Amino acid sequence: MKLKLVEFTESYAKEICDWNYDAEYPIYNYTAWNKIFNEKWAITIKEKENFFAVVDDYSNLCGYIRLQDKNEYVLIGVGLKPSLCGQGLGNTLMEMLKQQCRELYASKKIVLEVRCFNERAINCYKRAGFKIKKIYI
Repeated sequence: MKLKLVEFTESYAKEICDWNYDAEYPIYNYTAWNKIFNEKWAITIKEKENFFAVVDDYSNLCGYIRLQDKNEYVLIGVGLKPSLCGQGLGNTLMEMLKQQCRELYASKKIVLEVRCFNERAINCYKRAGFKIKKIYI
């Protein structure tokens, strides 16, 4: 499957709110769009978001990335559609993400955070060249 980054739209944000991760990963589920919109989550505010949609050749939403400029580094966030998790797309997604960071934030270090239990994501990030620097409990 070929993936590409495109502009993140409200329609994509609403679709992400409907994603349901399985019993092992429900912490990654968003709540209802109306609730997060009223609470002004970053995903709902165009000026604040710096989200990019990840789509396939047919413009189907497959995931998203978020880049947050934190002065000395860029904090990245990654989300993959639940039905696509575990299919090896994380490797492609991470390469796209690193390329986008190089284009937008060439001189900055790339940092990400992941929950300790999410071994699938941790392994993906390690394959992409990331190293564990800190563990928060």
